[in-house]
Amino acid sequence: MDLSLLVWISIENCISLFLQNLFYEAQKMIIAIHQPNYLPYLGFFDKMKWSDLFVIYDDAQFNKGDFQHRNKIRIYNGWKWLTVPVEKKQIPIKDIKIKNHVTTWKGIKWSDSHFMEIRDNYKDTPYYSTYETELISIYKKKYDRLIDLNMVIINFLKKVFDIDTKIVFSSDLGFISKSTERLVEIVEALGGDIYLSGPKGRDYLEVLLFEKKGIKVEFQAFKSPVYKQRYEGFIPNLSAIDALFNVGEIPK
Repeated sequence: MDLSLLVWISIENCISLFLQNLFYEAQKMIIAIHQPNYLPYLGFFDKMKWSDLFVIYDDAQFNKGDFQHRNKIRIYNGWKWLTVPVEKKQIPIKDIKIKNHVTTWKGIKWSDSHFMEIRDNYKDTPYYSTYETELISIYKKKYDRLIDLNMVIINFLKKVFDIDTKIVFSSDLGFISKSTERLVEIVEALGGDIYLSGPKGRDYLEVLLFEKKGIKVEFQAFKSPVYKQRYEGFIPNLSAIDALFNVGEIPK
């Protein structure tokens, strides 16, 4: 057989194998799991964007030191916490109740105070007015459970960031095992091929448990994009509303 023909056949076979592998990789389902945070940061939505299925880990235990009931916004001299007053109990996030009777030292309801803080610090940004009506609607409503407030905000930001990833709730699956084992059970039950973990997962995930089930673990490589903020000097990893009001989208 002519040598040039053999070379051509070899090249064709390599291309075919490459395309098959590419197709196979494209068919794999990527699943991410994350607690339902309050006013989540951009990394939350970056993880959601890269997933085929995003699991809200609502039956994880509430952690008062985490971001489930608080997050940061930009103010003139740096950043500030916005914290939802909740019953800080060692129970699942989905069962955490909001203390709606709590007011500021000025007698302002916590929800009105949060709205006013956001309005006063972002009203002069390019896109605040575009979303103010929705923001008013969110903070005007009374929520008994933290999960309900957080999901309204998450779904709002998911929509404006044009993310079409499907969301499911871990509590609907009924698993009661601990730590990595439960994550494996969730991904396996949902037919996932790849588990997309946050970068901190390297510190605690038992990757071998995933591999035993044929599930590949990948770690999110998120780095906060730099964009123009209202006040001078850039502060990363604030609530995603900071990016929304300043640039109108997820910054590139």
